[in-house]
Amino acid sequence: MDFDFNTALLIHFGALFYIIAFLIRDELKLRLMVLAGSAFYLLYYYLFPEIPLWDAIVTTCILVAANLIILFRILMERTVFALKSEEKELFEAFDGFSPGQFRQLLKIAHWETAGSPAILAAANEPLSELYFIFDGTVVIKKGDNEFQLTPGNFIGEIAFVLGRLPTADVTAEPGARLIKWDASQIMRLMEKSPAFQNAIMALLSRDLAEKLAKSVKVEGQMDDIPTI
Repeated sequence: MDFDFNTALLIHFGALFYIIAFLIRDELKLRLMVLAGSAFYLLYYYLFPEIPLWDAIVTTCILVAANLIILFRILMERTVFALKSEEKELFEAFDGFSPGQFRQLLKIAHWETAGSPAILAAANEPLSELYFIFDGTVVIKKGDNEFQLTPGNFIGEIAFVLGRLPTADVTAEPGARLIKWDASQIMRLMEKSPAFQNAIMALLSRDLAEKLAKSVKVEGQMDDIPTI
């Protein structure tokens, strides 16, 4: 194809988008700029020479594919795209978590529905799981005292955060919908990411603080608070 000014502009636009990409810190925008620049280069490699530069075209396509993979991962980390309705509802309860951090938790989560009264924790017995009440009711019993926990509460946060044994029996009532995590798997995620560690510790600390406030109001003294 004969040289013309409009065709030559393609490579200049491609270079311009690459330069802009190098000046951007945000990785999502950077990847988008690189893709835009690659598109102009592909057009140039195909339109400018008499015979398309197939080696350059193939190489650029490979780079585009790699960028698309990373771009997809970034979108998964920043959005709730493709999450199920239940998962999106659960995400709303995990204040302080990014979508990416939440997806990490989902990968190791187990959804359970109690078909009959299910014991989640026993007083003075080691607890290696962390539970979240998604729907239904959970009964906590300590001595002669008994009360209910409703959706939106964790079970096992004291054992997880402080390593203490539960001081109360915890039973999920039939029909209760729960999410369960192996505490050791969460610990491994925390070791890999300080940001994830901060998010989970802040979430569990808020949950514990709310329980303490409610227990003090109901019982009137700190000693009656069941630690689970």
